[in-house]
Parts: sequence; C-alpha cells; structure tokens
Amino acid sequence: MPRQRIRKTERGTTNTAVYKKAADEHFQDKTKIRALAKKYNVCHVTLYRFIQKLKSGNTNVKVGYRCVNRVFTPEEENVLQDYIIECSKVYFGLIPTEVRKLAYELALKYKKKFPEKWNENHTAGKEWLAGFLKRHPILSLRSPQATSLSRASSFNEYNVNKFFDNLSEVMDRYKFEPRDIWNIDETGVTTVQRPNKIICQRGIKQVGAVTSAERGRLVTVAVAINAQGGHIPPFFVFPLKRYQDHMIREGPIGSAGAGNASGWMQEAEFLLFLEHFKKQAKPTTDQKCLLLLDNHVSHVSIHALDYCKINGIVLLSFPPHCTHKLQPLDRAVFGPFKKMINTATDNWMRNHPGQTMTIHYIPGIVREAFPLAVTDRNAIAGFTCTGISPFNRNIFSAVDFAPSSVTNRTLQSNNEIQPSAIEVDRMIEADHLPELGSSNKLNAHSIRSNNPELETLRSVSNIQTDDGNQFLNPASSHPSPSSPQPGPSGLQASFTRPINFSPQDIRPLPRAGIRSGTKRGYKKRKTAILTDTPEKRAIEEEYNQRNKAKKPIFQPTTGKGKRKLQSAKGKGHGKKTRNPPRSKGKENQTTANSNSSDDEDCFCIVCLELFSTSLPNEKWVQCVDCKKWSHAACTKDDSYYVCHNCESE
Repeated sequence: MPRQRIRKTERGTTNTAVYKKAADEHFQDKTKIRALAKKYNVCHVTLYRFIQKLKSGNTNVKVGYRCVNRVFTPEEENVLQDYIIECSKVYFGLIPTEVRKLAYELALKYKKKFPEKWNENHTAGKEWLAGFLKRHPILSLRSPQATSLSRASSFNEYNVNKFFDNLSEVMDRYKFEPRDIWNIDETGVTTVQRPNKIICQRGIKQVGAVTSAERGRLVTVAVAINAQGGHIPPFFVFPLKRYQDHMIREGPIGSAGAGNASGWMQEAEFLLFLEHFKKQAKPTTDQKCLLLLDNHVSHVSIHALDYCKINGIVLLSFPPHCTHKLQPLDRAVFGPFKKMINTATDNWMRNHPGQTMTIHYIPGIVREAFPLAVTDRNAIAGFTCTGISPFNRNIFSAVDFAPSSVTNRTLQSNNEIQPSAIEVDRMIEADHLPELGSSNKLNAHSIRSNNPELETLRSVSNIQTDDGNQFLNPASSHPSPSSPQPGPSGLQASFTRPINFSPQDIRPLPRAGIRSGTKRGYKKRKTAILTDTPEKRAIEEEYNQRNKAKKPIFQPTTGKGKRKLQSAKGKGHGKKTRNPPRSKGKENQTTANSNSSDDEDCFCIVCLELFSTSLPNEKWVQCVDCKKWSHAACTKDDSYYVCHNCESE
C-alpha cells in the first residue's frame, strides 16, 4: 500500500461553500441545476444531490471525497497533536516509535477500527505516522538539545523574578546606562574542532574530515560584552603553570592571559581578569558599572569582591542553572563564536597539512573568529532577548517555565516553603489550601492573580492523583466548544475537543521527585548583588570559616620569627586531584612528627604556594606515603589522605 496516493483528477475537491452558494441561488431565483453547475464548474449530479438533501431538512451536508478508513477523527488527532507538543515543551518529547505505540494503545482503549497488522506489531504503522505528520504540519522531527534536570527545574518563575528584582534594585540605585551593563563568562576552545558540514556524494555511508588529534587540550577564553554592543579583548587561561606574555602575541589586539595547571578559571586568574576588565572598561567609584556573571566558585571570592568594591564594579549573579536563558553571552554570542572557531580551525588544518595544532595556535584562531561572532548586533540581541536591557521582566512566558513543572522541588522564599503559582492554583481547585499553612494560604489568591499567564498554562496542564502520584495532564481540562482556547504551542485551536479522548490515560507524564542535596560540600548559591555589604560580609564569614583550622598545624616560633612545623592530629585529610601540578624545586621532606628547618620552606603540592606566604592559622595536611604537604582547602576531607603523585604510582 503506497503511503501517498497521487490524484489524477480534481473531482471531489470543490469546497462545500460553492455548492451552498449555488443552492441558495437555485432556491431564490429558481435557476436550473444544469445552468448552475456550468456556471460554478461543478458536477450537476452532485449539485442535485446536495439540493435534495437540503430540501429534506439536513443542514449539515458534506460533499467531496471523505476518508472512511481513518483510525482517529480530526478532533482526536488534534488532541494527540497538542499532547505531543506539550511533551516537547516540558522536555519529555516522544520519539516516532513512541508516538506509534501510543496511537496503537489509544486505538485499543477506545475501540477504534485499525489495520490487523497493528496487532501483529503492537504498534501503529509507519504509513499512519507519515500521514499524521502530513495532516499536522506544525509537527516535525527535531534533534533535541540535552538539558539537565537542574536547568529544567531551576529556571522557574520564582528564581527569574528574584533576579529581576535584584536587577531593578541596582538599576534604580545607580542609574546604569546600556554602556555600563556588562556580562562576562568563560568558554572553552580546544585544539580538536568539530568539522563543519561538507558537500559529498549521496549514498556514502561515512564521510570523514581531518582533525588535529583524537583528544585535544582546552584553553579557557573569558569574554565580556555590554548592552550597547561593545566588548573588550578576550582573556586567555592556558593549561600551563609557566605563562609567558608572548603566548597571546597572535591573539586579538589588547588581549591578556594567565596560566594554571588545569586551564580553568580560578580565583587568582579571575582577579587578573578583573584588572584587565578595569583597564578596558575604565569604571570608577563615581561612574560605576554593572557586571553580570554566574555563581562559579572562582567568581565568588572575597578578594574579587574587595577589588570590585574598591574600583566601582557592581557584581550581580544569575540564579543557579539559569544562564542558558538569562545570560546574553549564552543566548546570542557563544553559539556563533563556536561555529566561527570550528571554521577557522578547519582553515588552519587545510593550510597546515600534516601538522598538529597545539594550544599556542589558539590565540590566532580566536583572533580570526572573534570579530565575526562578537559583534554589536549579537551583543545587543543577547541583552534584548533576556530582558536585561531594555529592562523587561515579563520577557518569559508561562510556556518557558513549563519544564520546571516536571519536578516537585519546592521554592524557598524568606526561609519559608513557597509553592509555585501553578501548584497553588491546583490546590485551590482541589480544595487543599489548608496544607499551605496560614501565611501561604493568605497569599494563595494573590499568587494566582499576579500570574496573568497562569490560565494559559492551566488550560493545558493538570494533576492526576488517582494512584497517589502526581502527573502533568495537558489534555484533562477541556475548553468549551463555543470559544477557541490557546493551545500549548501558542496557537488558537478552533476545533471541538472530544471529552472522552485523552492520551494522558495511556501515557501520563511523571513528575520527578525532590532532588537530594549535593555531596560535594559546596554552598548553594542564589542570585544576589555580591558587592552589597550584607552579601559581601556573608561571603567573607564563609571564607573565614572554611579556612579556619580546628587545630593549627603550623604555629609561629619565637626566635627569628619564622614558623615551625608542628605535629598534626592523626593522619591528614585531603583529596586526589585531576591534572595536579608536578612539584619542582626544593621540597620539604620532614614528617608530621618532626620540625622543619628554619632555612627550608615547604610548599603545597597542589597549588605550589609557599608556607611562608600562607594565611595565619591556615590548615595544612600531609600525605601518609610521601610525607609532602598540601592546603586543607586544596584537598577534600578524608580519613586517609594520599596525594595525587602517590595515587598515580
């Protein structure tokens, strides 16, 4: 059976309105049927039958060919279409095989007539899916972008409103202009590119392209743009401990750089970037600038906050796991930048056949791609689509927050559990308001009234709790046939939904449970004005608490004022690190129960900082095998510490 029958004639394709017009003329002017058929270019027999049915009192007369073997009615297919769209909106989209299986299960449940082959394969046929997609051109087969559950749940209405509250506060306080609003973020550039698409012979099973190596090395590139379209030269972080200024000689004019063992942005390198930013943007205490950034641990350091406070830089952090929607660089700059990097690397490989690319060539690659991607148009578009400049806190609709409904994770507001607007509305309908508590119950209707787009999302979502579990049900609330209702895709649906047909009865969307806390020991961050005094003091207290030793391992001595190595309590604590720096120079070989010589100075084998330059009462730990020392802050608390060198051996 062919999937698509090719028509050879135009018979049966005339609109019913043409026959209706001809019939009205026949009833009013008594015009002959054959004359009307010739005038309107229709079949006289069909017109005669149409008029006879109208005379018999049948007002719902249809003409033309009709599909008599279709499994579902057009209204039922429209409900299935809305369900598929809603699944993709909440990031639980269906693959073609799942759509076919769902169609088969729906046909079984609602006792539809379908081909016998469906029973053999327990799924709908490919011909049905092809016809379904043709009848609903709004649907298409797409490759989804992987999105973590953290991003899906964290980008919710509460977190976004909290960020815009902080943004409006600093905007009103300092009266920032677009040229004073900056966004900074880092991205990685590797020596192994992702080749661009090429034109080749059709039918070949595999097409290849040359890359420099199988696994490349990464260089971090920090980029900063402002809302007026400006930018500063990039800042490079090389995976080298001995950085030299000549490494960025081929980079964009005005670039700066640094190096460390990992190649990632760390606290020391971020301070250097702030110096580079101050030199280019020229903020002052009288003319401050706003710097938007994420909550990476290298950005939230007391030294960086002190530097920004002194030099007139106001820091505002994004909510965690929300930069894919709120950060201008992620929305409009880094995508074209990575594409241009791949193109420039392809050109380099063609111009240097047989040569392996190293990290020393990356600044030249960035110099070629940077002006093509980091343009005024892209920068302005990034700030506009995020609602930062011009300021628009309503830039995101209820559909954008729909993925956050797939989790039961609660939102914190003023140290109290604050349910989302959708959950409050569902509790109102289910008469479960007493479960909210007294304060939240009083604000339930205000939360509902402050969300004008809530009714739009409610028309496509509901909770079913028949079996004790919570599910998202986009097809359970049925709009009235008299008025069109907005669907999940934002379009107006003018058809009448069948009340007894719901894909949710077969395949409900489960809601993920509350996420467990992280085991890494990191403090959970939130959007905040980091340079404000209360927030800065809280970070400083956290920093001091983290570096405060329970029992000092190093204590100063009398005599010449140099410090003496004291015995540690028990065995040291620490962690194994990836890509650790190799120890060079003179090493301290003393054990935990012996004193170091006054002429020797040990250093941390992780960060290479000398003990003589460390903070007072800073805790150090010792490897149980090689007896070398490390900062406790550079390691992870374990009852048995083995350094990275001994672990690798």
